[in-house]
Amino acid sequence: MNRIIKLFVATICAAFAFVGCEQAENSGVAPTIKLIEGTVTETSISFVMGVDEAKECAYMLYDGDVTSVEEIFSKGTVVDGNGGLYTIDNLTRNTTYYIIAAARNATGGVMSNTLVVTTKGSGGGNGGNDDNDDDFELPEIEGVENVNIVKSQDGRWYKPYNYYVTFVCDNDDRIILDFYTLDETMSQYFPYGQYSFASDYSPYTIDPETSGFVPAGKSADGEGYNFTDGYVSVDVVNGYYAIYMMLTYVVDGESKSIQGYYNGILSGASVPEGDNEGAKKLIEVLDVGSTSFQFRINAEEGEYWRCSVVDKRTYDQAQSNPGAWVVTYGFMLEGPLTFNWENGKICEYVPGLEMRVTSSTDYLIIAALMDYSEGSETSLLGGVEIVQIRTNAEAEGTGSVDMTIKEVGVNEITLDCIFGDNVWCCYVAMMETSNLQEIKDGKYAMAGYDSYEECMLSLVPGLSHDFMRQFLESQYDYKWDGLKYGTSYTPCIKVVDMNNGATFIELEPFTTK
Repeated sequence: MNRIIKLFVATICAAFAFVGCEQAENSGVAPTIKLIEGTVTETSISFVMGVDEAKECAYMLYDGDVTSVEEIFSKGTVVDGNGGLYTIDNLTRNTTYYIIAAARNATGGVMSNTLVVTTKGSGGGNGGNDDNDDDFELPEIEGVENVNIVKSQDGRWYKPYNYYVTFVCDNDDRIILDFYTLDETMSQYFPYGQYSFASDYSPYTIDPETSGFVPAGKSADGEGYNFTDGYVSVDVVNGYYAIYMMLTYVVDGESKSIQGYYNGILSGASVPEGDNEGAKKLIEVLDVGSTSFQFRINAEEGEYWRCSVVDKRTYDQAQSNPGAWVVTYGFMLEGPLTFNWENGKICEYVPGLEMRVTSSTDYLIIAALMDYSEGSETSLLGGVEIVQIRTNAEAEGTGSVDMTIKEVGVNEITLDCIFGDNVWCCYVAMMETSNLQEIKDGKYAMAGYDSYEECMLSLVPGLSHDFMRQFLESQYDYKWDGLKYGTSYTPCIKVVDMNNGATFIELEPFTTK
């Protein structure tokens, strides 16, 4: 973990409704449940389910007639007994709905109050989303302090499943939470659901040793209070993360409890496709060619951002995550910009950056808005956006080259390379025949190419350039040295014609003496 809050850690339970140390099964106490209305939009209703002493709960939409605990559990959505924030989607605008819930444990079951809610005719929301106009009102609970969360910051994925984020309140108090999510999350999206406190790093848990409450003016490195109990519910409302939290910490032996709600961008986490209505797309791909592509960063004037372009094979081998990658390797710029990413050209916005683009190759464009309010270039403001593109195969060429090997030595050969008509240049690579055979046997597919020839058209220029083997005109009696003795080589040639069409030529192998 990056930070550890090193103060009071207690193992007592919260003394208020909504939070319990464990789900009740044989406590001998009947459960209680209460529904509290949250954010309402044209097509969704969010609500908080306050629960105590329950083993499991369920909720459902119904027509307003009297129902039963058994019917709610059989026809509704069953959840665990911790309560939390829930959202019902795919509703009809300007329509009245009835929502009811039930809770049960070993002693029996009870029904909740009924919520009667009418969906909106126009959008709504709250929290960190300035486009929303309907505030979520936290319920008043005795012994629980309501906090007003205004933004998230310093969100970091330290592993594909470990997300560490700070929530900032309107009085500068901070809530630090160290989440453990799913292994397959890969750090781009924050999984929805309810998170509880545990130290086993299992999915849907929060580490109590590295999570806590830091009052305004205190340092995040040691002057806070660890959370001892509680839960956090994560959902999406209006295209933004909706996060409800009920948390407990201890000060001088006294248990204190807070609850808060935030609906807005979550630092370092993107909203999954399909849930991002109203959220801005940062990356817009405009054109893709064989050795070039064009894209636009749709930032506003005055907005700072980082962007990185990387071959997907390189990214996959790095075992990184989008947030760490864009902060480490991304270039920092401001406002809306369009990039003409063309092979061999210098980026006009980033001095010294030479673009690398090969045909039939998958590339990732990674971008994120940055919080530059305090001069920090490493604080992610919102989600990390990733767009994958694949460059086109090169156009088929008409050029030809006649290469003749005249003499073979211990570690060199002498050759003639004669251009035919319509040839602009050619690239030549002397590849070890055994390595070439591995590519033919299937490595081309593992590298993401559709055919052996397509792979070689991409590969040969890079190998030729490394050894300065790029012919710009016909060559006679050219001596090629640096070869291994007693080794079989196959000459591989890429020919580029005057119309930028490409052809791959593979000659007969030879063996050095």
